[in-house]
Amino acid sequence: MSWIVGVLLVIAGAIVGFFVARYWLAEHSDEAELNQQVTQTKQQLADYRQEVAEHLATAQALVGQLEETQDKLKAYLHHSADLLQREQEQPSLPFFAEDTIRELRMANKVKGEKRRSDDKAPSDMPRDYSDTKSGLFK
Repeated sequence: MSWIVGVLLVIAGAIVGFFVARYWLAEHSDEAELNQQVTQTKQQLADYRQEVAEHLATAQALVGQLEETQDKLKAYLHHSADLLQREQEQPSLPFFAEDTIRELRMANKVKGEKRRSDDKAPSDMPRDYSDTKSGLFK
């Protein structure tokens, strides 16, 4: 009978041990899960900080490029204003030389005289409009 009590005690110990282990592991399982979530959240925060740092560095580089472009534009506008001011102070150079301009004026004058002489009433009518019938329609 002592062996029956021993077997019953072993069975009772196993049942109690099973429930204690289950409770103990469930408690530690939640803790492990929370630790895993904390680690994952810390990693996400580190990744986010890295992305923000890269974004700010890119934005800073773009602002630098924008300032450089703005400086170039200001210099170009200043140079253009100087050129315009110098041109107003100095007489502009003609596209053609003076002798070429004279020849063009003379050529225009000669063409104008020819046009005026051509604009006068023509003395002869073209043969297409003659009063006399000729050719096939005679």
